[in-house]
Amino acid sequence: MNACGLDCSLCPAAKRCGRTCNFCRAGQPASGNPIFDMSIRKTVMNGLGGLDLTWPRQIAHPVLPDLPVHLPIFVQAYADLIDVPWVALHGARLFGINGCGLTGKHWRPLHEVYRLAPTTRVAIEFNVVDRVLEGLWTNQSVVITQLVHLRPDLILTPNFSVWFDDCRFRQLVQIKRSFSFYHRLVEAGLPAVPDIGFSFFEPDGRLWADWVNDQSGLQAVSLFCGGQKVHASKRHLRETLEDIELFHKQVRPDVAFIIGGVHSPARLNAYRGAAPGRPLTFCNGMAHSLAQRRRLVAGPRHQVARSARECFLLNVAHNNRAYAPPLVEDVADAA
Repeated sequence: MNACGLDCSLCPAAKRCGRTCNFCRAGQPASGNPIFDMSIRKTVMNGLGGLDLTWPRQIAHPVLPDLPVHLPIFVQAYADLIDVPWVALHGARLFGINGCGLTGKHWRPLHEVYRLAPTTRVAIEFNVVDRVLEGLWTNQSVVITQLVHLRPDLILTPNFSVWFDDCRFRQLVQIKRSFSFYHRLVEAGLPAVPDIGFSFFEPDGRLWADWVNDQSGLQAVSLFCGGQKVHASKRHLRETLEDIELFHKQVRPDVAFIIGGVHSPARLNAYRGAAPGRPLTFCNGMAHSLAQRRRLVAGPRHQVARSARECFLLNVAHNNRAYAPPLVEDVADAA
């Protein structure tokens, strides 16, 4: 029995789990939920090749382009060309609300579909809702083949949700799904970065950190720090920052963090404080979402009659400057 009175010896995931209490119900009646059936857990584990962070084959991590400090999410095209250094396209727009495969227009070149300048680099981010994630997982062979067709410059591996209030076994399954999906993307020759998700730093975050440190060619990882359950609670924001700080201290300093879901200046500074000196890229949709309402990130004192496209370009330029680390800004000012 563990501290919650559950019989962990019955669960096939007990060793990987660390016998952590979190809505597990091991040894209790299943109550109609298949995830509480130990035989089904064993079947799920076998299908995933276990729950450890191991892969049966050696992979060569991709060489990534230089990462920006700001990765603006771009949702729809404007009438005129968009010339910015980077955009990140939302995975649910490309693969639909069910994540089954590319929607019709996305079989055309992405620069043509979104009227992007030839020099604009394109990332695809998969910080999407669980319905899309389940479709991506079910149809991963098709999805990965279609991603190869798109030829993006960067892919943020699907962020399979590790909810803090979810069953412990389901958390472990989601972690292994992200791990497996990343390896399949890389084996297909795609420029992907792994998505790191965990609710407990011990043991999950530390296992991720150990794996990252063992991957000599790994240049960056993605961490999604947004979501309604974080934004709605100061406590969970504080815990997320604590997890980032712990992870930062355990991971070698040359690995960049791509932080998703963070955009306010106060929170940007908080994440910089949690990972001082770490190369950080912030991926969010603030530039686009404000532009759709003809608003500027810089504030109302700069408001005049502008098109949505112009607002987007101004917002991207503003965030590119604002997100830069202070040292980079000082060097630019001195020049």
